[in-house]
Amino acid sequence: MANESFTLRAYCGASDLPGMTAAANRQVDRDGDGEHLTVAGMAAQYEHLQRCDPDRDIVVADDPDGAVVGYARTMWEDLAEGFRQYWLVVNVDPSIPGLEIGLLDWVERRALEVAAGHEADDRRLGTEADDGGERQALLMERGFAPRMFYAAMVRPDLADIPDAALPEGLEIRAVEPLHLRQIWEADIEAFRDHNDYVEQTEKDWERFRADAKVDTTLWQVAWSGDIVVGQVRTRFNAEESERSGRRRGWTEDISTRREWRKQGVASALIAASLRQLRSLGFDEAALGVDTDNPNRALRVYESLGFEIVHRGALYERPV
Repeated sequence: MANESFTLRAYCGASDLPGMTAAANRQVDRDGDGEHLTVAGMAAQYEHLQRCDPDRDIVVADDPDGAVVGYARTMWEDLAEGFRQYWLVVNVDPSIPGLEIGLLDWVERRALEVAAGHEADDRRLGTEADDGGERQALLMERGFAPRMFYAAMVRPDLADIPDAALPEGLEIRAVEPLHLRQIWEADIEAFRDHNDYVEQTEKDWERFRADAKVDTTLWQVAWSGDIVVGQVRTRFNAEESERSGRRRGWTEDISTRREWRKQGVASALIAASLRQLRSLGFDEAALGVDTDNPNRALRVYESLGFEIVHRGALYERPV
């Protein structure tokens, strides 16, 4: 597919990832205060794709000079709620006329082709859009409706961090390679009762281990003896900080074992992460939250000084 502004072509592998990352980050700049991608993170993701055929389920958009300006991908997952979700992932350079519509058209057609070969009783297309943005309007026109709501939150400074302490008997330990499997399995167990949970596989373990090789020094992991009780796997994107002029840490991947919930574990780990970020000269912290989280995560984050900076939703349409 081609028009005067762009041409769609097959995905060519790792050589496309820098351009895809740059295009996605220009979309983040347009849509609000979300997290920017990194080439390393994209590489880890694409090396461990599941239920996605890179030769058929990914398309890349080039401008007339051959530069990558966007991409689309579809994949499917069986969610714990009992249905099969066909994801429409679209990231674009928003300055290219007609590109977002063109990629949405392509990925919707491809997802429907994939779904046609499946016999799942409940099949749904799914994608995300920020409130008030161009994509939200496009999805509504196509018959999509919101199902889940999320928000991006920022703590604009690292002053006055609450004095939240772990329950007695718990301790934070530096992450060692031999801990990684336990940390991963504890995270899985904690998220099994959350919205849109997908059962994890050894392929997911490989992806987790690849991500951990980048840096675990900012992770806060609480232990009770030899059991992982809770975790905050904080990360830092140097390119994002250079772009904004502010050093931001992302206090993400927050989880607590069910038997330890409502005892302040998550609050203590986030506070510990904030103190570490402050000691390292960071300016602010950010995270994303499912605003319908059953454990009232939004309220916890607000109590720790995080403020909502923009909102969005997961949109769905039956196949």
